[in-house]
Amino acid sequence: MSAAEVLQNVDTLCGESIVGVIVVLMISAATTTVLVMVVQVLVFMMFMFMIFTTTAAVLVMVMRMLMFMMFMFMILTTTAAVLVMVMMMLMFMMFVLMILAATAAVFVMVVKVLVFMMFVLVIPAATDAVLVFMMFMFMILTTTAAVLMMVMMLMFMFMIFIFMILATTDAVLIMVMVLMIVMFFMLIMAVMRMLVTAAAGICGLHGIFL
Repeated sequence: MSAAEVLQNVDTLCGESIVGVIVVLMISAATTTVLVMVVQVLVFMMFMFMIFTTTAAVLVMVMRMLMFMMFMFMILTTTAAVLVMVMMMLMFMMFVLMILAATAAVFVMVVKVLVFMMFVLVIPAATDAVLVFMMFMFMILTTTAAVLMMVMMLMFMFMIFIFMILATTDAVLIMVMVLMIVMFFMLIMAVMRMLVTAAAGICGLHGIFL
């Protein structure tokens, strides 16, 4: 085999190597791009899920506020009805007292009944006040928990946004590095082909002069 044939074979191998390296690098770049796109889609789905959960939390808070307002309205209406009944009872008792003012025993019994009724009314009133205070404290705690949940969700969404920016930057840098590597290999192969071509030309001229 002559030197010209050897150089011809080397030139062919160089050309095939360039094509193989370019194909491998392009496959790697395409795979990396697809993975980055899949990660971005997953992050977007997580972002939408966080939006839906935040909306649900806001709706739950609104429903709780409406329930609390209905509860307070029921308490106020019940209290008004009790007050009306108490006023009616007091008026009736005053009428009875005016009729039975001449009898001391009846007057004492009526006073005892009034004291007992006042005691009975004080206990439910105190119980209602305690219940209202407990409901108020429960609403404060639930509102605070909801606010903390929303703050944590906003922080998590901010972290997801930063992660998306970093992932996109990494993908761009990887593609740039891949392109630089491909250009470097293409430059090396081109120089090798030029050297092989020059060597082949020199060998051909040497054969001609011989």
